[in-house]
Amino acid sequence: MVRKIISRTPLSLPEVERILSSNEAELTTLQQRVLNYVRKFSKLPADGAEQLIKELMERFELTREEAAQIADICPTHVEELRAILGGYKRLVPFLLFSEEKLQAIVELVKSYLQKGKERE
Repeated sequence: MVRKIISRTPLSLPEVERILSSNEAELTTLQQRVLNYVRKFSKLPADGAEQLIKELMERFELTREEAAQIADICPTHVEELRAILGGYKRLVPFLLFSEEKLQAIVELVKSYLQKGKERE
């Protein structure tokens, strides 16, 4: 069967977990392995990850792909954030980010991590 891609949207690990968990009984072996992976490595709940991605895109003008990557890894230091975003095509504009802006992103991530721990 030929499959047609209708659209592509970068998703965070928690969003993938939510989608796969919705019909867990019908998953293939590969999909079950992906679900186990995202459950193991997700650091935020799905709704928290969605909010973080939206806020990163609005406040810091990041692309959805960059914001999803940050939500997946949840960097807690500026050096980690630089390593995450260093490989993207926007490297030159990203280097123009001030240290304060980078620190603000890290603090935002930390606040979402704290909210996630409070829910547990």
